[in-house]
Amino acid sequence: MTYQDILVHVDEHPSSKPRAAAAAALAARLNARLTGVFLKSEFLRDAMVAESLAYMPPDALQALIEEEAAARLQASEAARGIFEAEARRAGANSDWLVVDGRDQELIACARRFDLTVFPPIAKVSLSLNDISAAAVALGSGGPVLVIPEGGAPPALAERVIVAWKGSRESARALRDAWPLLSQAKEVHVLIVSPRGEGGPDGLLQRHLENHGLKANLIVDRSHDASAGQILRDHVAALKADLVVMGVYGRPRLQELVLGGVSHDLLAEPPCALLISH
Repeated sequence: MTYQDILVHVDEHPSSKPRAAAAAALAARLNARLTGVFLKSEFLRDAMVAESLAYMPPDALQALIEEEAAARLQASEAARGIFEAEARRAGANSDWLVVDGRDQELIACARRFDLTVFPPIAKVSLSLNDISAAAVALGSGGPVLVIPEGGAPPALAERVIVAWKGSRESARALRDAWPLLSQAKEVHVLIVSPRGEGGPDGLLQRHLENHGLKANLIVDRSHDASAGQILRDHVAALKADLVVMGVYGRPRLQELVLGGVSHDLLAEPPCALLISH
């Protein structure tokens, strides 16, 4: 298994550059095609309500619409410039997309790619709307590589921690991460088990070995820290550059209810995260 096509969110802000660079480096390494996506806002929907527009003189309304359209185009072109510069620098084959900045539009797009590279929270340009990496992971049916604001090393996934809980989501994340795990120099499987359940798992060890991985199984029985903090501590101690984890949650009235560890790490990632649901 490999990632043949990768989608990366890019906006007009400089904070997009490290994310675009990480995605381009990964695409070049895996010989995958990289597509940059810009989330555009809809002025009439996002900026003002229809009732307030009704009282504007037609010429003023037209001028406002044209001004907003020009601003959106300028933002899109700035984002494209960031993306294409990083794709060229890495030598990655690339394409460019502009999609509507609603959750379902982006999620539908992400379903057509093997991997989506995303910030913890993506802001829709010139809009109040935002989209979380968790929403994309829960809705797309595929893995999402979450890149922190500071970016990720070019040789991403040299030292990987797999957060294992024995759940469906953990198993899905592990399977979705094979293209990265297969190239890692170190793979550590971390089981946080303060009550003593889930000791060394022979079947899991054999499963990893069947994929050519000699992973180090770690069972942490700490009682004095949250699972999220324990995972952060191991990231620091092992100098991990990627955590593979299932993201837990379910849609409820357009909101996401995430498990504690997922919420903790996505709020402030200690390194890049490969999440899947």
